[in-house]
Parts: sequence; structure tokens; C-alpha cells
Amino acid sequence: MNWKFIGYFAIALLVIQIPVVGTFFKIANTLIHESSHAIMAQIMQGKVYQIQLFANTEGVTYTASTSDMAAILTSLAGYIGSSVAAFGLAVLNGNRKYEWTLWLFVILAALNAVLWVRNAFGITWLALFIGLLLFALRRQRNWPAVLSVGLFVFVLAESVTSSFEILWLSLNLPAQAGDAANLARETSLPAMFWGMLFMVQAIVFGFLSLRTANRKAKMTKSGLSL
Repeated sequence: MNWKFIGYFAIALLVIQIPVVGTFFKIANTLIHESSHAIMAQIMQGKVYQIQLFANTEGVTYTASTSDMAAILTSLAGYIGSSVAAFGLAVLNGNRKYEWTLWLFVILAALNAVLWVRNAFGITWLALFIGLLLFALRRQRNWPAVLSVGLFVFVLAESVTSSFEILWLSLNLPAQAGDAANLARETSLPAMFWGMLFMVQAIVFGFLSLRTANRKAKMTKSGLSL
């Protein structure tokens, strides 16, 4: 068993609980979530006006869609995008593509800084995040591995826990249930339905992500290449 991988995984779970530090890394999932909305909007030939990232790990994407179907797909993209990203990170980390993970985050963060994010906190966070990623890439040794595994854990944990939060809101405060509320307005289905959908897909992708990471870790008997 790859004990170093397991160790990094455990450390990341602890770090995410630390005030300020944990919050800083949780925003990586917000970045993916909001970027998924923006990318889908543009795929559907809509407009992206701006993205805002906030210190409480929340975010918002302002878009305009060309059709009802485009609006629905754009609203769906956030939570599903985060879950798919967690699975992708599991595959990359399982195959020791740590630098690939960091460069993908650098590209995504830079794209947001140039095209979409406009609020002061969001720009500041992106600058610090890109700086940390480039620092890890420059230092090499175990830095890319530690940060890559950590980002996988942060995105996985947030993609699952945020789906439970949106489900709770859709059941108790449906008008405030974010994407579920948007989908309820765009369709004839209640926010509760969309909250359940987001939770189920997050659990499925979360399970697949953990199974993939665990299987790869078991297969790597020689440990991480650091």
C-alpha cells in the first residue's frame, strides 16, 4: 500500500478543518464550480458577465443564456462539474501526474483572473493561489505531490458536503437553494428534486473517486516518486 499517499490524504483532511488555511483551499472547489457554470454558458453560446469569489467559500456567476435548455444546463454544470473534477483529480493523482494537476489549476485560475473574476477578494485569492501553485512547481521534490493530493481531497470533500448543503436548503429554504432554486424556476420540478439529484451524483462520483484513488495507491507498492 502507498502509505505516503494515504498520509498526504490524511493530512489534507486535517488541514481543511483549520480556520483561514482550510477556507483558503476550499475556495479551489468554488473556483471549479463557478468556472463550470461559465464554461457551460459559453459552450451553449451564452454570455458570462463576471464571477465573484468570496471569503466564506461562496461564489456567484452572472450569465445570460440563449434558451431555456441552455439555462438549465448552465445551472446543472456547477455541482456536476465539481464532482467530475474530483474524479479527474483522483485519476491524475493515482497516476502520479502531480504536476499536471497543478498546471491545470494554474490555467483555470489564470483564465478566471483574465476573463471572469472581477471582485477584489476573488482577484486577490487567485493571485495568491497561482503564486502557491507556481512555488510548488518550482520547488519540485515533494511539493507538487503534497499540494496535488491536497487539492484532490479539498475538491472531493467540498463537492460532497456542498451537495448535502444544497439538499438541506432545497428542503427547508427552497427559495434560497442556489442552483436548485434556479432550476426550479427554469423547469416544472421543485428545488427538492434538484437538491436530491445534486446529492446523488456527488455521492456516486465521490465513491468512484475514492475507489480510484485507493486502487491506484494499492497498486503503487514502491511509494511515491518524490
